[in-house]
Amino acid sequence: MPSQVRILPHPFRQGSSVVEQLFCKQSAGGSNPLPGLINVNKNMSQDNLVKLECTECHRIGYYTQKNKKKIKERLELKKYCRWCKKHTPHKETK
Repeated sequence: MPSQVRILPHPFRQGSSVVEQLFCKQSAGGSNPLPGLINVNKNMSQDNLVKLECTECHRIGYYTQKNKKKIKERLELKKYCRWCKKHTPHKETK
């Protein structure tokens, strides 16, 4: 029987150096633990987010931002609809 048996920590439990190096390390510039991923909540706030619906097939294909304090009327843009396979007017929906 060997006298020097060493128990290693599980690689996916907290405290593992490999996991901490790859996934849990804080970036120097901010609080995002994975600097390559984009935090959607920071970049597109829900109160400025609007959906654009195709006027021909009535499918929602685009999301965009709108300043609701400055622009009171509904937004209408000419965008490419991948279901109609052509450029059609897209209107803002609720």
